[in-house]
Amino acid sequence: MGRWTGAAIEEADTADYVHPEMLVDGDWLQAHLEDANVRIVDCDPPDAYRRVHIPGAVNPSDNFLKDPDDRRFIMTPEQFSAEMARLGIGDDTLVVSYDAGGTTAARFWWCLNYYGHTNAKALNGGWNLWLKEGRPVTMVQPKVSAAKPFTPRADETLYATAEQIMADLDDPDVIVLDVRSDGEWDGSVTRGNKRGGHIPGSVQLEWLNNLTADDEKRWKSADELRELYAACGLTPDKKIVTL
Repeated sequence: MGRWTGAAIEEADTADYVHPEMLVDGDWLQAHLEDANVRIVDCDPPDAYRRVHIPGAVNPSDNFLKDPDDRRFIMTPEQFSAEMARLGIGDDTLVVSYDAGGTTAARFWWCLNYYGHTNAKALNGGWNLWLKEGRPVTMVQPKVSAAKPFTPRADETLYATAEQIMADLDDPDVIVLDVRSDGEWDGSVTRGNKRGGHIPGSVQLEWLNNLTADDEKRWKSADELRELYAACGLTPDKKIVTL
C-alpha cells in the first residue's frame, strides 16, 4: 500500500504534469538507448519480454518485486538489492521502467523510491505508444555488466500498515483509495484471496482511470487528474492511502 498526501495536487500549475521529471517520452528514451548509466526495465511478464522489447531493456524475475516467502509484501532489502544487482542497477543508475498497461512500470518506480532510489522514471505511454511511434525493438537480451552496489534505504513514509489504516478509518482527514478493478471492489473477483470486497469507508477509483482512454495509454494531465480525484473527495487537505 502506498501513502501519499495531497501536496502534489496542490502544487499543480498549467503544465501537463505536476512532476514531469518522473516521466520520459519516446524521443528522450530513444536518444538515450546507448547511455551506459541508463537502465531500461521492461516490467511485462517474461514471455512478452522474450518475444520483443525495447533495445537494452532487462526484465525483473518478478515484475511486482514481491517477497517470494510472503507475497503480501515487497521484497526484503536483501532480496531487493540482489535483484537490482541482477538487473545491473546501482546507486547511481537512472532507471526507466515501462510496460504495456501502466501498473507494473509504476509499481517498479514505487519500489525503487521506497528503497531510496529516486533516480527513476516511467516511459509515458509505455510499450503501446513506443510501438505505435515505430521505434526500435529487438529480441536480443542484453548482457548485463555488474553495476555498482545498490544500497536499499527504506522510506517507511511511503508504506502504510494494516494497523495504521485501521487506526485512521474513522478520521475524516484520511481517505483510503482503492484502485483495484470493479470486480475486486465488489467481491465478484477474488484473485485467489480468501476474502473479497473492500475496506469499509474506502473510495474506489480503478487505476485505468489515470490513463488516457485511447490506445496510447498516456498519463492524463494534471488538470484531468485533479478533476477526477476531486470528484471522489480526494482534495489537497486530505491524507490519502492507496491500495
